[in-house]
Amino acid sequence: SAKVVWEKLRARYEGAGKQSIAQLISELFRSTLSDENALEPQLNAILQKSYILKSLGQTLNDSLVAVAMVISLPPSYDTLR
Repeated sequence: SAKVVWEKLRARYEGAGKQSIAQLISELFRSTLSDENALEPQLNAILQKSYILKSLGQTLNDSLVAVAMVISLPPSYDTLR
């Protein structure tokens, strides 16, 4: 079925263990966005990490993801913090 195939693909390309979850959470909260690249794709990458975490069974609420985005903003966005 499609669900079985999806689970196999997810396990193969995203990992399924606690180590993968820990790595993604670390990347989510330790990243720093850059002024040198467009901000939208960088923010989308943060969202993608939260979606992957959800697919691995570790759901983060939206306000926590928003906090990760805000603390990742480059120094030029200090007034938004």
